[in-house]
Amino acid sequence: MYGLVLEGGGAKGAYHIGALKALEELNVEIEAVAGTSVGAMNGAMFVQNKLDIAYDYWYNISTSKVLDIEDKYLSEILSLSINQDNISYFIKKAKEVLQNRGLDNSFLKEILKNNIDEEKLRNSEIDFAIVTLSLSDLKPLELFIDDIPQGKVIDYIMASSYLPAFKMQRIDGKILVDGGFYDNLPLNTLLNKGYKKIIAIRTYGLGNIEKQIDDDKEMIFINPSQELGRMLNFDQENARKNIKMGYYDTMKYFKNLDGNKYYLNIKKDEGFFINYLLNLDKKTIKRLLKQLSLAEEPYLRSFFENSIPKLVNLLEIDYQSNYTVIVTRLLEELAAYLKIDRYKIYTFEELLRLVRENYQKKDKDLTRKLPAFIKTSSLLPKQLKEDLILEIAEKLFI
Repeated sequence: MYGLVLEGGGAKGAYHIGALKALEELNVEIEAVAGTSVGAMNGAMFVQNKLDIAYDYWYNISTSKVLDIEDKYLSEILSLSINQDNISYFIKKAKEVLQNRGLDNSFLKEILKNNIDEEKLRNSEIDFAIVTLSLSDLKPLELFIDDIPQGKVIDYIMASSYLPAFKMQRIDGKILVDGGFYDNLPLNTLLNKGYKKIIAIRTYGLGNIEKQIDDDKEMIFINPSQELGRMLNFDQENARKNIKMGYYDTMKYFKNLDGNKYYLNIKKDEGFFINYLLNLDKKTIKRLLKQLSLAEEPYLRSFFENSIPKLVNLLEIDYQSNYTVIVTRLLEELAAYLKIDRYKIYTFEELLRLVRENYQKKDKDLTRKLPAFIKTSSLLPKQLKEDLILEIAEKLFI
C-alpha cells in the first residue's frame, strides 16, 4: 500500500484528477493522502470515494466560476492583450477586491460545503492530512484528520488553499494561508508519520518543496509530460487536457510505457528497430545521407556511423539511447506534426499506420534549400532543426 501526496498548484489540480482516476483503475491501494492547497481539496474528495464528483467539477470548470472573473477578460490579460475595455473591467474588479478585502472564493467554499462529509472523512480507512500556514504566529501546520478540531474540517481544507489574493477568514482566532508557502509537496508529512512507500503527483506549482528522502523509502513521482498552464487559468479546455495528461502519465509509469510525446506500448525488442533501419532501401538511405550532407558511400556504414549520431544530436536525446528510442522519437515528431491525438496508448505499428494515413506531402520543403554548412551545423535554430527532423522522419516512414 502507498501513501499519496498531491502537490498544490491552483488550476493545475486538474492533473491530479486524471492521475487519481488511473490509480483507481489500476487498483493501486492507498493508505494515506496528504495534500497542499488544491491537493488538499482533491485529496479529500478521493478519500471520501467521491472521485467521480471531483472529475465532473474539473471537467466542467471555468475561470468565471472559480475567480468571479470573466474568462474573456482573464484570457486577454494573461496574453497581455491590453485595451480600453479590459483595463476598465479590471479597474472595476480591483475596486471590488479591495472593498471585499480579497477575491471572492465562495465557489470553492460551496464545493466543499456540498461535498465534504466530515464524519465520512474521519471514518475513512485512508488517513488524510493537509498543510497550511498560520500567519498569526508564523507557524506551519501539518494536520492529520485527528488533529483538526471537530466541525472544522471544511474550514481547514479551505485554509490550505488561501492564496493571499483570496478573501481571508480567521479560524479559531488565527489567520491561515495556503500551505504552499511552507511545503507545496508534503512528502515529509507522510514520511514523518512512518509511511515509506509514497506516490507523489506533481504539478510544479509555486511554493516551497521539501524533498529530503532517505534511501530506505520507495518514492514514485508522477510528473507532467507537458506544461499544465498557469495556476489561475481555469479554462475548461486546458482543464480537460490536464485531466487526460494526468491519466496517461500515470498509466505510462505503472504500465512501463515508452515514448516522449506519445504513450507507446513497445512490444518489439531493439532488434526489430535495427532491422527496420537495415531494411530501408538503398535509395532512401542515400537520400537521407545527402540530406545531412554526409558521405553516401559506403552507404550502410555511413548511415549507421554518421547519420545515427547526427540524429541523436538533433533529437537532443542521450548519446547512450538505443535504436528503439531513436526510431520511435522520430515517429513521434512526425505524429505530433500531423496532430495525431496523443492521449491514447499506441503500439509502434498503430502509430506508424496513423502517420502514413494522415500524411500529406508539403509543397514547400525548407530544409532541402538549406546550404550544406547549415544542415551539418550543431547550432541550428530551433525551427530549422524541427524542419530537418521532420524531413528525416518523412524519409524513414513515408
